[in-house]
Amino acid sequence: MKLLSLIAGVALVLAADSRLGAEPTRIALVSDTHVNRGTAEDQPLYRGRLEKVIAAVNAEKVDFVLIAGDLTQNGKPDEIADFKTQVRGFTAPAYWVPGNHDVGNKRLPNGTGGPENEKIELIERELGPSYWARDLGELRVIGVNSQIFGSGLAREPEAWTWLEHELAASSMRPKIVVMHMPPFVKTADEPGGVYWNFEPEPRARLLALLHRYGVRTVLTGHLHRQLVNHDKEILIVTTPPVSFGLPRATAPQGWTLVTIPKEGEAQYEFRSVRDAEPGR
Repeated sequence: MKLLSLIAGVALVLAADSRLGAEPTRIALVSDTHVNRGTAEDQPLYRGRLEKVIAAVNAEKVDFVLIAGDLTQNGKPDEIADFKTQVRGFTAPAYWVPGNHDVGNKRLPNGTGGPENEKIELIERELGPSYWARDLGELRVIGVNSQIFGSGLAREPEAWTWLEHELAASSMRPKIVVMHMPPFVKTADEPGGVYWNFEPEPRARLLALLHRYGVRTVLTGHLHRQLVNHDKEILIVTTPPVSFGLPRATAPQGWTLVTIPKEGEAQYEFRSVRDAEPGR
């Protein structure tokens, strides 16, 4: 009888482990918090909007939070400190990558723009590496500083080498990439020279790597509106912003609940947040 009870107990434990492994992973995708101390336009409202997003995310009891860049308005030390303080409100572990407002805009074909080494170094000193890879639950999550690609900075070749190494590393977990800029807005062969996408050369190189190493989900921000695209089997989800939607006063602020099942394509639900009505 004791042996039978022991066998039954082991069977129950194995069954429980199997059910746990089959549970989907739930991610809060947050972006464009633009934390600041400014008074222009609706900047004083950004803090309250982030607080509402934090409360909504906590209520969902997600497994972890990914913040896809533009953490601050201008990459200033006081803004970075305020960001660190405010995101402690998430009950789930939170991870982030920088955006153009944190480290500088992408470099345009005419040579203007580009991220700044000093800003990247400040962000990395205060908030950790600007590109990283972690096993989070059942997933391998790769965080990318999208501003470096196509920048011409001395550290760009190292970033490409690092990314390919991490993508190629053997892992049984599905791989997800989180970064600020989406590779494209409409089509993978669209032109560059604009604010919203990767330039064609680094875009083609990035997408080729993602396809080669089996990435199926890319999570981004930057557009200040929600968008979903595919590049063959890769799903690209762009979340609405925390700070302000575009067009202003009509596009909603919010976040995205992303669910990664054990098999099949990721699922997404855009969630909006509203300002309190005057007098309430």
